[in-house]
Amino acid sequence: MQVMNFSEANCKHCYKCVRKCEVKAIKIENDQAHIMEDKCIACGQCFAICPQNARNIMSDLDFVKSSILSGRNINISIAPSFRGFFKESSRFISAIEKLGFNQIEETAVGADIVSKAYEKFLSLQNGGAFITTCCPSVVFLIQKYYPSLVDCLIPIISPMIAHGKLLKKERPNDVTVFLGPCVSKKCEAISRENSGIIDAVLTFDEIALWISEEGIDYLELPPSDPHKYGSVKGKQYPIVGGILEGIRGEILNKGFISMRIDGVDECKEVFQEIINGNLENSCIEVSACKKSCIGGPGGHHISSSIFSRLQNVKEYLLTAKTQEPPVDSLISDSELKKNISKNPLKEIEIDERKIKKILIKMGKFSKVDELNCASCGYNTCRENAIAVLNGMSSIDMCMPFIKSRAERISNEIFENSPNALLIVNDDFEIIESNMSFSRFFGVTPSESKGQKIDSFIAQDDLLSVFENKKNMLWKKIHLPKYNLHMKESVIHLDNQNALLIILSDISDEEKRRSELFELKENTLNITQGVIEKQMRVAQEIASLLGETTAETKVALTKLKHVLEKEGAEF
Repeated sequence: MQVMNFSEANCKHCYKCVRKCEVKAIKIENDQAHIMEDKCIACGQCFAICPQNARNIMSDLDFVKSSILSGRNINISIAPSFRGFFKESSRFISAIEKLGFNQIEETAVGADIVSKAYEKFLSLQNGGAFITTCCPSVVFLIQKYYPSLVDCLIPIISPMIAHGKLLKKERPNDVTVFLGPCVSKKCEAISRENSGIIDAVLTFDEIALWISEEGIDYLELPPSDPHKYGSVKGKQYPIVGGILEGIRGEILNKGFISMRIDGVDECKEVFQEIINGNLENSCIEVSACKKSCIGGPGGHHISSSIFSRLQNVKEYLLTAKTQEPPVDSLISDSELKKNISKNPLKEIEIDERKIKKILIKMGKFSKVDELNCASCGYNTCRENAIAVLNGMSSIDMCMPFIKSRAERISNEIFENSPNALLIVNDDFEIIESNMSFSRFFGVTPSESKGQKIDSFIAQDDLLSVFENKKNMLWKKIHLPKYNLHMKESVIHLDNQNALLIILSDISDEEKRRSELFELKENTLNITQGVIEKQMRVAQEIASLLGETTAETKVALTKLKHVLEKEGAEF
């Protein structure tokens, strides 16, 4: 089941998601971003940075709503980071109550259980590097990309799972919901080993939207407290160093060095240092999000500043109500143990010849051409070439290559066009012209630059286009000074407040038209002469025919009289 992906969006070639993804689990296909689940560590930072807000995250909101409507008891475990995201956090608890949740507890209760388990685990260790496992994204990162470090992970379940198990023991028939800023908790909850512990996971963004839809203004509600809220140790888990602070005594007792790492980029660096053998005898707190859980992507619509969240949490901790964890937990040591397996990605063989071929296609003929500008989202041109080979990227994602190609094509068109092309600013001064303009008007591009356009053509039409912002196409003009007949097009360039003028030479066409007209006129004159002559001939013929007809009539009449006379005599 894919928990998250990008929805269809109006991507604008920004590649912010690719650039933000530290494991490059995002594939760009047909200008659309897709999350490759097998590579993804579910940190969710790509969603937080997307300018199109193209997030499509599996939501349990409908399930929770229907469970409440059906009358089921609903327990909710709220991540202690909510004190940072919701400044009036006590009033926020009242809003949760109004939504219909029956038992409201802080996940700090589970964090206290985890802290004790960490202390017990570390007390049995004699040396090495130990990595906390509260952040699911960090666990995914190691399983997939640093499998050799799986044995360095402290094999203890997360506070969410510990609290979920506790709630299920106390209220086995109730629905258990986790609420927090973390997207990867959705993945953790539906994993095979955690099946049936957490029934639904909601983000702060989801709950805030629900509260808004219900018309609840939580700031107007009276303050309230969770039914259980844990100790200060558990409450400080969401800030950098909070986990280690909870087990500080045991770390000092064992002589371990404490390290606090936040952000996937820093995690990758420290993991490589461990692999290289440069970090030993250390306990390392790691979080995929910058500034730890208060930087979670599942609440970025609520509060834009990580530092304001940090301030809110620290102010709360100064006066926070606390509940010390019970001496004996309902959860056994075996139930707290986390089984972590290696899940390495399949290594893809790199063919240097193919990489070189891709780089050449992108115009990278030598190392000097490899700008490594990261505009494609990858740190180096070589990484992008490898991604192209693996079907994750494309050559067209290289911005310098696309820009160079576009400039080359446009320059070729501009310089080699048979039409005169020039660009004029709003002062009707020539900014740029091509060689065809030089051929027609007898000035080089450098000589024409800065000259007023009315030195060559009338600017009345240009003024009209500037004022109306309506293009004029293929108007015939005559330039006697240059013995030219041309078709003029004037195109308004909105973004540059300039005009593109296209002058197409039709002088030969006009000359042929004139010659053809003259030929037609001569032909008509000749035809008219022939007609007139034919008419005269016809008239003469008609006159002659008239005379001969009269003579014939006289002769025949005489012949008739003779014949009639001869007949009478007989």
